[in-house]
Amino acid sequence: MTLIPKTKRIRNEEYLKTIRGLPCLVCGRGAEAHHLMCVGERGLGYRSGDNWAVPLCRNCHTDLHRFGNEQKWWNLEGIDVIEWARRNWERYIEPSDN
Repeated sequence: MTLIPKTKRIRNEEYLKTIRGLPCLVCGRGAEAHHLMCVGERGLGYRSGDNWAVPLCRNCHTDLHRFGNEQKWWNLEGIDVIEWARRNWERYIEPSDN
């Protein structure tokens, strides 16, 4: 995984609704939005922008937080989550051709 430079945190509730409507990236069950911890500013009360949210079911979300090392957890799952988040956000913000 690559480190992402600090930027202003994006907030977009409609995008989070979209994320919650997707299947979990790990197991395919219904998902909630997980904000990546390995990007953006870190510290008490900080979370990454909504553009860095990814779909995880409650069980996988809990497993990730219990595991503790997010980058290692995603690597063990074989998922390039930063690339997934980047591509999904770009698709969301692109104007449609309609």
